[in-house]
Amino acid sequence: MSFATATGPASRDWVHVLYEVTRQFASTLELDEVLSKVLALTVGAVAADAGSVFQVDAEGCVTKSILARDNLPARVKTPILATVMSQGLAGWVYQHRTAVVLRDTRSDHRWHFFPDDTLVTRSAMAVPLIRQDQVIGIMTMMQADPNSFTEQHLELLSAIAAQAAVAIENATLYSRATVERSLLRTVIASAKDVILVTDLEGRIVLGNPAAQRALGLADGAQGALVTEQLAEPALLDLYAPAQQQGMHEVTLADGRVFDCALVEIPNVGKVLGMHDISTLKHLDALKSEFVGHVAHDLRSPLGVIQGNAWLLACLPQLDADDRSVAQEILDAIHRMRSLIDNILDVGRIEMGIEAEFEVVDLAPLLREVAAALDAAARQKNIALSLEVGDRLPPVRGSALRLGQAISNLVNNALKFTPSGGRVAIRAGHENEWLVVHVVDTGPGIPAALQGKLFQKFSRIGDGRPHEGNGLGLAIVKTLVEAHGGRVSVRSEVGKGSVFGFALPPHRAPPP
Repeated sequence: MSFATATGPASRDWVHVLYEVTRQFASTLELDEVLSKVLALTVGAVAADAGSVFQVDAEGCVTKSILARDNLPARVKTPILATVMSQGLAGWVYQHRTAVVLRDTRSDHRWHFFPDDTLVTRSAMAVPLIRQDQVIGIMTMMQADPNSFTEQHLELLSAIAAQAAVAIENATLYSRATVERSLLRTVIASAKDVILVTDLEGRIVLGNPAAQRALGLADGAQGALVTEQLAEPALLDLYAPAQQQGMHEVTLADGRVFDCALVEIPNVGKVLGMHDISTLKHLDALKSEFVGHVAHDLRSPLGVIQGNAWLLACLPQLDADDRSVAQEILDAIHRMRSLIDNILDVGRIEMGIEAEFEVVDLAPLLREVAAALDAAARQKNIALSLEVGDRLPPVRGSALRLGQAISNLVNNALKFTPSGGRVAIRAGHENEWLVVHVVDTGPGIPAALQGKLFQKFSRIGDGRPHEGNGLGLAIVKTLVEAHGGRVSVRSEVGKGSVFGFALPPHRAPPP
């Protein structure tokens, strides 16, 4: 007769034991407390003298344990666990994933006797704790008398083990989640950048101390609508339904400037990260102002040098070598003046070009740029083509400046495309935005170098000839961003490059 089919007082007692075991296991999620309750309840249920319970990992190493021999120091406990798992009953049960009863340990090789062990064990039984087809623990019961345990005891122990495995797994997951949550909160709390988390309804779930300081959040802001807690219109715009995810540069009313990244997490909400770049923007402005002053002051002496060099080149008594030297001086001055003009141009663009804005149709502008640069392309034996999509949306901006941006991209492509190559100007619309791409068959750019292409005075430095002063693409980026757009680059070594930009469409105000 088995436990499952038993009747009478013993069966009722064991059903009560299983009920109590289940209730106790459900009362806590603390792993150490769960292990202690597992052992104490099981020892009493099967009338054992003592017992032990191990929690093991996927490799069979004991991660937590309660031994029948209490208060053993770590230097003694560690080798005992290793021996039991390699030579003892617990190791055999782990290897075979099978519950077993040893009626007499003295005649069974699966029991390991330790020298000078004061705990007398003549009968034992052990069961694996299995969860999701993985052994996560072993429970062992011991008695001082032989033949103390029956198959019914083993069946009851197996039933308890099934409940214990669930309890230990839940406690382990809870413990792991608690540690990870604590670690995450510590990292978020110590971050200097602003981190603000909102749920699907736009209510604040989490705001780190940096968010409270930078945004002036009240102590009771958690649970409140983010639109009611943020006083800055520029930040409220980020949470507008039509706003796209991604990076945004936001200037607050007090002059602070932040790089903001708003990311939407499905079924969770949104996470706003803000990095204060006010100091960097201030330093950049000082640098631009300094460079602008220096560039402006260099124009007059360069003009004098250029005039004298031109007169020198016109002297009839100069031989061919002397004229070549004079021409080199004139070429160097031309490059210097071009650099100075570009520097001053960047400064003027950064100061604001909104006064030049009007509604612009980009199609005729693209045709003008292609026609103007066709001769330069033919001179290098490069096929220059133009592909304009139907119904390009109009944009609001400066036709002169947008033409400058397109010209810079095409000139950059012509500069690095070898003779016999192709450069294509393509314009269309994606997600209602107007996009312009300049595609070349040049040498391509390594991925590691693409991040600095649009930076001021940046050069790739990979040994290619004809590198300029590093301002052409920087001007493109400055112009496009002044129009509310964004630049892009895709390139692969040996397969050419695609430089481009996207501009938001002009929307006429309602009548």
